[in-house]
Amino acid sequence: MRRDLALVVAAALTGLMMLLIAGHGPWAGDVIWSLGGGHGLNSGDLPVLGLWVVGMAATVLLARRD
Repeated sequence: MRRDLALVVAAALTGLMMLLIAGHGPWAGDVIWSLGGGHGLNSGDLPVLGLWVVGMAATVLLARRD
């Protein structure tokens, strides 16, 4: 049951991360890595990616069996 819930949380966090990175708000910041066509990694995406990594690490720890 814990593993199933951890997978749901991981999927939700990944979906939110993708939505936040795909946005082009005024806080997007400077382009760090351009993928072409107006897409790429902006400095405003770094906190989102950092929080996603922390969330993924937490879900892995929660999904582990004791």
